[in-house]
Amino acid sequence: MAESSPAPSQTAFVQQLNFWARDASNESAALLGAFALGMFNTIPVEGSASPVSLETLANRLGANIRGTRSVIEPLVGLGFVRFENEVAGSSTDRYSLPVSSTFLREARFASRMLEARSWWLVSAKLPEAIRTGAPVEWQGESRDLLGWYRRQFLAPREPVPSPVEADYEDRAVRGFLRTQALVTSGEVGLLAALVPGPRPLAELAKATGSHPEALHVLLGVLGSMGLVRQEGEAFGFTELASRSLDASSLPYFQSAFPATMDYWEAFGHLDEAVTQQKFRLDLRDSETARRIYQRNASRITGIFVSHVKLGRKAAELVTTLRPLKDARVLDVGTGSGVWGAAFGLADPSVHVTYLDSEHVLEQVKPNIAKLKLDGRARYWAGNCLSVDYGESQYDVILLPQVIPALPPESLLPLFQKLARALRPRGLLVVSGYLLTDRRDGPLDALYFSLRRYVSNEGDVLSLPDFQRLLVPVGLTSFRSFEMPIQQVVVASRGDVSFPDAAPAR
Repeated sequence: MAESSPAPSQTAFVQQLNFWARDASNESAALLGAFALGMFNTIPVEGSASPVSLETLANRLGANIRGTRSVIEPLVGLGFVRFENEVAGSSTDRYSLPVSSTFLREARFASRMLEARSWWLVSAKLPEAIRTGAPVEWQGESRDLLGWYRRQFLAPREPVPSPVEADYEDRAVRGFLRTQALVTSGEVGLLAALVPGPRPLAELAKATGSHPEALHVLLGVLGSMGLVRQEGEAFGFTELASRSLDASSLPYFQSAFPATMDYWEAFGHLDEAVTQQKFRLDLRDSETARRIYQRNASRITGIFVSHVKLGRKAAELVTTLRPLKDARVLDVGTGSGVWGAAFGLADPSVHVTYLDSEHVLEQVKPNIAKLKLDGRARYWAGNCLSVDYGESQYDVILLPQVIPALPPESLLPLFQKLARALRPRGLLVVSGYLLTDRRDGPLDALYFSLRRYVSNEGDVLSLPDFQRLLVPVGLTSFRSFEMPIQQVVVASRGDVSFPDAAPAR
């Protein structure tokens, strides 16, 4: 079996694995969704006409502005669309196609992308195809899903006119198929079966309940991804994969799969969300939100200790800005309680209030008790948008990954209430993704923003976006800081001194 070139380092390989598990399908959704929307027929080629504004582009597509932006921003971040502006997020935004991207307007390329998109929802039946070795039924038709995988990964490919076109096609057509191959490998137990070492095909097929020929196709796909190699009659992990997916790390890696699949149907109907605001995964629906967020809190509980260590970095940052002795901390939308716990551990006199829905708090309480912090904990069941935070109640207010889950129109009223609840020298600490000032990166933040749109939630913000929310409520001093795996925005009324260094981006 041919094996792709190995990643240059273990770190790079792990990053690639995590991308395939979490973001490759988001990327494919944007790249294929743009064709379903007919987006490239409405964007002029650079030099042939004036760049088009976001508002004009949305009007031409019969779409809403925010949905259009959520699709085009990843295209800008990847370099397939050119973006010009003077003030991020303003009416000066203008888009055009670089000359290198003119293939996006060609009918033959569009036809290939639309054909690939027709396999999006079908690909979710890959576990069935692997177990039976037969075509799958989809909307009354028989679809040869295994044949499609062979064509995309195992058959010789036709020459592509340019490296840019080849890159777009690979990301759009094969990105989500790689994600589904990993998810399926986890579901049928193939990844776990490979952990002990190389095994013959027949043995792997028996262990996973798979059809041998179909499993051979899946192993070939994993081989093209650099995860699997054939050694005589046996198949096993490559050296990099064996170090990255051992018995202890595999469960954590596979824990990302359910969240990825939660969005699969929604991404398959991305054009509906953008043009009709019809959301197949609507997290503004209370029951849907309860199911998704309760599971997310449960997943993080499984890796709670490691996330507390990351949260303590933020607590250490705050202690450089103001003392935490006797501080009253409010953790808004606490999730698993990680961030509030990190601040509770930072000083034995800190008291933390954990605010979230009742069913989430039931998972928080055992986490806090294990750290022996429950004596300095208060659990507040409520909706962060509707509760009364009071006046001058808290020294530090935490918003851990909360902003992207909230409707954009709710943010200014929320920040007004939070600013009022801060004591003198109080700090508002917002953690999560932070976009560049131009909203053209980083890519993982843009993909996360697309997830937020397609599930009818909030948005990922840039520092100028935060400025438009913070300054009007009196939080006139703010800075962004780089933290492990995320960013933090810290804001005050101007009565706390920040380091003189330029803000991190």
